[in-house]
Amino acid sequence: MSTPAAARAAAGLAALLLLATLPACAPGTASAAQPPATAAPTPTSTPPPTPAPTPIPLQVAVRAYKEPPDHAHRNYCGAGATEVLLSAWTPDRPDVEAVARAIHLDPNSGATGANTTAGINALLAPTIATARYRGDHVTTLDAVLQRLRDDLGSRDDLQRWGHTVPVMLQTMTKTMPGWGGWQATHMITVSAAHLDTGDPDVDTVTYAETPSPIAGYNGPDFQTITVHALWTAMQAFLHDDPGDPVNVIW
Repeated sequence: MSTPAAARAAAGLAALLLLATLPACAPGTASAAQPPATAAPTPTSTPPPTPAPTPIPLQVAVRAYKEPPDHAHRNYCGAGATEVLLSAWTPDRPDVEAVARAIHLDPNSGATGANTTAGINALLAPTIATARYRGDHVTTLDAVLQRLRDDLGSRDDLQRWGHTVPVMLQTMTKTMPGWGGWQATHMITVSAAHLDTGDPDVDTVTYAETPSPIAGYNGPDFQTITVHALWTAMQAFLHDDPGDPVNVIW
């Protein structure tokens, strides 16, 4: 039989053993109130923004051409402008007389826009096998500029053919540089344009001039003029030659 003293000693020993087995952070303490620690989230890298497509410069490489310097070729600007246009597509341009036949050029009056369009497509058929060009009657400056942007800056043509596309325009010559005030119907091929500002007195176009001095032109092979000056010459054509409905070939 145990004595009272022995029982008290046994109870004290049991209490000490209970304390020794409690967890270090018992419920109700400040440490127990904190949630379990979690690992910091791994930061995700932000993908770089997709760059906007670089605008295609409104230009295409073409070669100059000079019409024969004689009276018989004084109205060959349609054939000359076609020679410049074809140079963007092929290194082997046809003879100017072959071009004149293809566009039904009359030596006494030149070629119409519609015939020139059809002739260009026929001449390009062995190279690209598609009727790429069309003729339009364009009566607003905005519509002219849009066609220049569409062809000179054509991403589709650049991917398909390796180059963008020149545009042919009909004008009157009186207000154009190099013509000394001489007035005649005219065709030019535009190979470059800078249309960034939207101001026709600042923006420019570059085109080839193919006639000889006998036809009335005295100047360099290429001219750069303001959009305003170009539109003045084009409006004169619309006014002075209403019988030819095609004034833009693009």
